[in-house]
Amino acid sequence: MEMHDRKLKILYAIVKDYIETADAVGSRTLSKKYNLGISAATIRNEMADLEELGYLTQPYTSAGRIPSDRAYRAYVNYIMTLKKKVHTQDSELKSSFASKVGEIRELLHYSSRILAEITDYTTIALSPHIEECRFKNIQFVRISSEMILAIIVTDTGVVRKPVFKISGGIDSDILQKVSNLLNYKMVGLTLREVEQLLVQEIKHEASVLENIARKIVPELLKTLDKIEEYDLIFSGTTNIFNFPEYNDVVRAKAFLTMLEKKQAIYDLIAAVNNDGISISIGGENDFEEVKDCSLITATFKTDDSIVGWLTVIGPTRMEYSKVIRSIRQVSVFVNDLLKHKY
Repeated sequence: MEMHDRKLKILYAIVKDYIETADAVGSRTLSKKYNLGISAATIRNEMADLEELGYLTQPYTSAGRIPSDRAYRAYVNYIMTLKKKVHTQDSELKSSFASKVGEIRELLHYSSRILAEITDYTTIALSPHIEECRFKNIQFVRISSEMILAIIVTDTGVVRKPVFKISGGIDSDILQKVSNLLNYKMVGLTLREVEQLLVQEIKHEASVLENIARKIVPELLKTLDKIEEYDLIFSGTTNIFNFPEYNDVVRAKAFLTMLEKKQAIYDLIAAVNNDGISISIGGENDFEEVKDCSLITATFKTDDSIVGWLTVIGPTRMEYSKVIRSIRQVSVFVNDLLKHKY
């Protein structure tokens, strides 16, 4: 059975109507609300075909139809082909982004909050695992006789400031020399490579500082291991209660519980590695708890290295046009800042 233009036109009308109303859609509704140019009886026959093809489901007897994940995918593929101009003339919004030129994760957190406000969905800002970042600079600061603050900057703009203890203390001048050594030897390595090679490099190249470095490096790495390796921030979590799908307390609780599984959320989003916007719908998601949701994700890169992701998550009955337009607009501002500031 072919998906000719008439079926597609009916399908898109059903998806659009269901997104707007959350009510199952019948042939009479389509006939009255949309200028399809065919009778209700013909629409009804086409809907039966669409159900047989797996694009529609019937929630209960004598009801209208609702879209399946397959229908949403067809609808999204269609609207993604529409060349709509991204409007970036909102001077107030543009100015607010321009002020966020500090650490990249701060920019992502801010962008996530803005997205949650303009889309009314839950949003997620994610930075990469710190072990995947490349070492750019380290500075040690003695904050007491035995306590050391390490300021670590990576190529993705991620900053970590672990504090660790060196029994017996260490002279500030020696500490600076160790810092200089590490900056000279380790720039461009991932933090995992630093962990594997650091002590060996110091043994070969820094005999004067060897004993001191042997005390500092293990304590620093031990402290880094205790730091959460990635940065995952949610905005607009309670927005989910705006949708009738989550009037059911059990379903709403399941959604909030799912958000607490940070490693699974990280794995789901971090698997997105393509440029531009990626959309996963319902059963396309590998994570079981997200199979009733859709995720729209923007990936951000500098010099081909991923520096973060922004994701909008909501029910499969999502306002895809609105969300895609909004995330594209925010992405323009973020990419502009990444291009000129980092």
